[in-house]
Amino acid sequence: MNLTQMRARVRQDLQDTDSQNYCWTDDEIEAAIQRVALEYSLHAPIEQQTDIATTYGSTELDISGLQGALRIESVEFPIGKTPKYIQRFEYWGTSLHMEDQGNGQNARVRWLKKHTLTTESTTIPTEHDEIIILGATGYLAMSASAYTVDRATIAGRYGTTSYKAWGQERLDRYDKQLKAVSRSNQVVRKELYTDD
Repeated sequence: MNLTQMRARVRQDLQDTDSQNYCWTDDEIEAAIQRVALEYSLHAPIEQQTDIATTYGSTELDISGLQGALRIESVEFPIGKTPKYIQRFEYWGTSLHMEDQGNGQNARVRWLKKHTLTTESTTIPTEHDEIIILGATGYLAMSASAYTVDRATIAGRYGTTSYKAWGQERLDRYDKQLKAVSRSNQVVRKELYTDD
């Protein structure tokens, strides 16, 4: 589901489909969707692997090409050893420094990437569309409940309470589903080698 379709689904769930009298602007809805998409990414990121050339005599790797990176998981160098030779490393900005010096050959960087959600496409799996919708509608309803406090609205004095209860229920469901996705994406980490 792309961003346009997602926005329409969010409006349906919010019962905000009268284009002449929207309660939320497109920008507000898209901001909520993108917030949830980022939270989803932190729980279920895209696993990536990129080979980056090392420089002879240098411990530095240029990681500026890792667009949307959330975290670097490992650096294998040299590649092809059995067991894998995993470098100790640190990174900041667009530079990564590994423990050993390069020799001109590639290092294999495994990293986690943010999901994208645009009007053209998305990397979020179809089966998780409802998680995004739950989170976005929950956040929007909660913001509406805060906005209607001490204001006269067409919903009357119960409008704030109704928005808050409905929004909280959806955020609770969102949180549970997000945690379930996160658990299913966890990898058991093991040390690949030890120094004697």
